[in-house]
Amino acid sequence: MSESLILGGTKGLGLELARESSRLGILPIICGRSVYEDSVSKNFPPGAERLSLDLADDYPDRNLNYVRRMAEEGKTSYFFWNAGIFSRKSFTLTDEKKMDIMINIHLRGPLRAILEFHRAQKNPYHLVVIASTSSWRLRENETIYCALKAAKAAFARNFAGELARDLPGSKVTLVNPGGLKTPNFWSESGQDISKFMEPETVAKIIWDEVRKQTEVFKEIQIIRNDDGSPRLEYGPKLPELPK
Repeated sequence: MSESLILGGTKGLGLELARESSRLGILPIICGRSVYEDSVSKNFPPGAERLSLDLADDYPDRNLNYVRRMAEEGKTSYFFWNAGIFSRKSFTLTDEKKMDIMINIHLRGPLRAILEFHRAQKNPYHLVVIASTSSWRLRENETIYCALKAAKAAFARNFAGELARDLPGSKVTLVNPGGLKTPNFWSESGQDISKFMEPETVAKIIWDEVRKQTEVFKEIQIIRNDDGSPRLEYGPKLPELPK
C-alpha cells in the first residue's frame, strides 16, 4: 500500500488531508508532537500510523531517524508539508522566542525533515507544499507569518526542478489556500472564522489536484469567497504591494 507522510497532520487541514488519504486507500502517516495524546489521536482515520515529531525542537535528530527509515522502505509516495502556527502581532513587538518557534515549525524543522527524507529516498515522490494566500497578499500585523509562507512558496518553486532531476518522475504541488475554519489555529487572534472555508472541502480539492497532476510543478490558489466557499485558480499571483 502506498503511504502519505503528513507534517502537521493532527488537526485542521492536515487531519482532513489524512482522512482523505485514508479514503483513497493511501495509508496516512500523521506527524506531530501530540500524536500519542488520546484527545488528539481519537480523531485519526482508522489504521493511520503516527510519528511523534516536534518541529519546534532545535535538535529533532532522534525523530528524523524515523523519517529516514520511511524513505528507505520506499512506500511513501506523498509528502505533505502542512505544519504551521499563526501569530498576529507587529513585527517590532514580537517576542523573540515566539519568532524562533514560528521559524522552526514553518520552515527549519520541515526543511530538515524533507532533506533527510530526500537523501534516503530512492523512488520518485510527490511533495505537496501547503503555503497560503498570505505568501502574496498583504496582511496587517502578520509580517513574520507572511514572510514564512512566502519562503515556503519560493522553496517549492525552486526545488521542483532539483527534485525531478534527482528522482525522475517526482512532482511538486504548491497550494496557497485562504482562511480555513480551524478554531485551534486562530485561537489567540480572536479572528471571526464563521465564513472561512471548511478544511474537509479544501483537503478534497488538494488531493484531487495532486492525483491528476502530470507536470513537474503545479501551483494552485484556493481563494475564499465572501460566503466561505472555495474558488480554485491556477498559477502564481503577483505579490500585493503597500499603498
